[in-house]
Amino acid sequence: MSLKLRMAVLVGASLLIVPAWPKASDTIYFKDGMRTVCGGHAWDKGDEIHCEYDGGLLIYPKSDVARIEKGPAVEPGQDSEPDRTPDPPQARPVPPTPAAATAAAPPVPLKSSAGIAFYDPRRPKKYWSSESRHHDTFREAIAALAEDYNRPAAWIEENLGDSNELSDIRETLAARIAKASAANPASAPAQGAALEFYNPRRVQKYMTGPDAYHNSFQDALDALARDFNQPADWVEQHMGESNDIDQIRQNLNNAQPVEIIK
Repeated sequence: MSLKLRMAVLVGASLLIVPAWPKASDTIYFKDGMRTVCGGHAWDKGDEIHCEYDGGLLIYPKSDVARIEKGPAVEPGQDSEPDRTPDPPQARPVPPTPAAATAAAPPVPLKSSAGIAFYDPRRPKKYWSSESRHHDTFREAIAALAEDYNRPAAWIEENLGDSNELSDIRETLAARIAKASAANPASAPAQGAALEFYNPRRVQKYMTGPDAYHNSFQDALDALARDFNQPADWVEQHMGESNDIDQIRQNLNNAQPVEIIK
């Protein structure tokens, strides 16, 4: 074999055994506390976040992402295959970050859970009000919970709590209803009520009387405020937790200030 040919063979063989440097494995952290570990790089493109994953590309809305952490390339001798096991939809939330990154981190760490997430940006329908009821928007999920718990949507939103686990949310709502009923039994929803203050199945969801229908909670408050000659804030404060119109009106009657005649 000639010298030139022998050198060419050696150079070619050496090229075959040079290890490829693996790519970095970036991590995307979402505002709801969940995360995705990419198999490669993650980057923003317009109003989207792109993630190399298992030979393909995952795309998330940029508005759902809190931050991207760039992963270092794997050094020679280390395991060159990044962890490509996807986080489950209910992945544990990200722990609080150092002070330098707190601006991008969720303000309150979500409670870890192995159950169903109320909100998951990676699902086709991001919001779930139950295992079998899925929704496109937050408002639709709130309306479904309002129907389940026989409460106005505004009350549901106010009493959701801080957890993103659906079972925690439902336990919180049930506990607060039970607590309100125990504190004031007269305000508990009347059984077999003829008229419901709020019913999401109606075209006009709110009623304040047999022929008084309203499109919004605020419209209903304003109507009761006119009926009782009080501000809407007073009505909201004293109407109680019942969804029965007669009970709500009784609560407002009982709360009316007593007029003192001299």
